[in-house]
Amino acid sequence: AGFAGAMVAAFPALAAGGKYEAMLVNCIDPRFTTGSFAYIAGRGFKDLNSQLEIAGRPNGIVADPFSDWRDTARDNLDITVKLHSITRVVGIVHRDCGAAAVAYGERMVDDFGFETEKLSDALRQFRAELGKRQPKLTVDTGIMSLDGVVTVVT
Repeated sequence: AGFAGAMVAAFPALAAGGKYEAMLVNCIDPRFTTGSFAYIAGRGFKDLNSQLEIAGRPNGIVADPFSDWRDTARDNLDITVKLHSITRVVGIVHRDCGAAAVAYGERMVDDFGFETEKLSDALRQFRAELGKRQPKLTVDTGIMSLDGVVTVVT
């Protein structure tokens, strides 16, 4: 901790500021972190993005069972806009998500159509809420399958 503090004091620019393109909002599920990073890098944002990883990702921000997390997510977005000058948020949800099952019920596990509907609705709600909070941001959303393929949700 002492060394890290000394580095921040010696190089304050490393601790703040900078121009980054995007903020990636994705899940903590280790099965999808590599795919999420590959997706955002493939979109041209490799090393140009900050991240907010939260169980259930956009679902974990908008779903009622996780309402206590909303202020944290909003505050994180605000500081990311301020410090990193981002212009875009990329919100990725994934299939077979335990947090989504907590939020929307066990039907998420075995009903592909229901899962798609709920994940898509959550992403649209996520985009709408971000639009109210930070109207200048572009918000991209998608559902990642187990093989890492992302289906864009508009």
